[in-house]
Amino acid sequence: MQIALLGLAWFVFVLAVYCPDLGRGFVKDDFTWIRAAKNALAQPSRILVPSEPGFYRPLITTSFLLDYRIHRWRPRGYGWTNLGLYVACTFAVAALASAIGLPITAAIIAAFLWAVNPHGINMGVLWLSGRTSLCLTLFSIGAAWAFAQHKFVWGAVFIGCALGSKEEAVALPFVLLVWHWLLEDRRRVSVTALLCAVLPLAVYGVLRARTAAFTLTTAPSFYRLTADPALLLRNIGEYLDRSTTLVAFATLLVAGITQTRCTADATTKRVALLASSWWVGMLAITIWLPVRSSLYAVGPSVGSALLGAALIDRLRSCTTVTRRVLVEPVLAALVVAAIPIYQMRDAPWVEGARVSQRTLTKVREDSPHLPHAGMIVLTDQEGETVSNFRNAFGDLSTEALQTVFDRKWDVVILDDPDAAPQNVIAHYRLQSGRIVELNRGM
Repeated sequence: MQIALLGLAWFVFVLAVYCPDLGRGFVKDDFTWIRAAKNALAQPSRILVPSEPGFYRPLITTSFLLDYRIHRWRPRGYGWTNLGLYVACTFAVAALASAIGLPITAAIIAAFLWAVNPHGINMGVLWLSGRTSLCLTLFSIGAAWAFAQHKFVWGAVFIGCALGSKEEAVALPFVLLVWHWLLEDRRRVSVTALLCAVLPLAVYGVLRARTAAFTLTTAPSFYRLTADPALLLRNIGEYLDRSTTLVAFATLLVAGITQTRCTADATTKRVALLASSWWVGMLAITIWLPVRSSLYAVGPSVGSALLGAALIDRLRSCTTVTRRVLVEPVLAALVVAAIPIYQMRDAPWVEGARVSQRTLTKVREDSPHLPHAGMIVLTDQEGETVSNFRNAFGDLSTEALQTVFDRKWDVVILDDPDAAPQNVIAHYRLQSGRIVELNRGM
């Protein structure tokens, strides 16, 4: 019954926080992924060997290709794919916790703590391109579960899928070898485990070298590694906060409920070592980047959830039954009570998607009357920081409209409608969330 309360609270949380706003529209990088998917439809070899520079994430391209074939420009379907990945990750966390020796109650608490983390998970679910972190997390967890179960061949498959999802996975083989060593009581690392960890990385390196994918020298400046001590310290603090604050709060809350002191047992110590190596490994790349994103905390927060669940389980085991039965109901009640806060935090992503969808709908209505080439101007409402074109398209407004409509349009976003150049083919302004056409030059 106690565990059922957590499951019910999570179900209500998902229905209230995520389901209403799934796939509201395409935002920023979504258009780039769909363009890559369209190119791959015409030439499937571009999935593994893309011709254009960018990130090398063939599994993400494949997922957008499948969504595009089924849903075309209906974003809601893409959103359900993201939700499916999120749910799969949640169950995978529970399976991993059980595989490393935590009891079923602690495994479900670990999944619950990961699933309700307010940092990064919402971006992963509500922003269609956020599936990169969900795929990375899902396949990384799968690889860790396989190594914990001595299913090394399956581990190699999952490592390959993680590498095809996001670049941070290059550290995953080394994390898994550390896990294998720890789970074997620090006695040895088997040759099979070593080969199954390293071979996928070698294949990935060979495939990636044949593409124009970003490297350490060709990536944009904000994606190039830096050794600035001040930046590194700030990144460590930021990601420590985003991946562990909720878990720390839940652990302290349970300590207050149980009102007990107990020493860590062997299982807790082992999980602490596993969780720490996971957290460090999953941040081994992004910690050096000048740009920060809450998406980078999605994978590392798995380690925090595992450690938090182990500590909470230890606290529960040391207290009386009367206090023990309060843990799950209190955690469930707090998450349900915090639903309005989660919804407010999600507002920027949801509004950006809405503006994007309204813009595409308006342009689609006008497209039969617009020439094949020319300039379109989008003017934001003055003083509006959330509901605006920049929040919807970023620097990809031209790519967005060209990808959707296959027209040679140049798109600029302005703040002042009077600054628009002459002879534009269409000029739209955002007013109180509505897309209004100001004039049509040709």
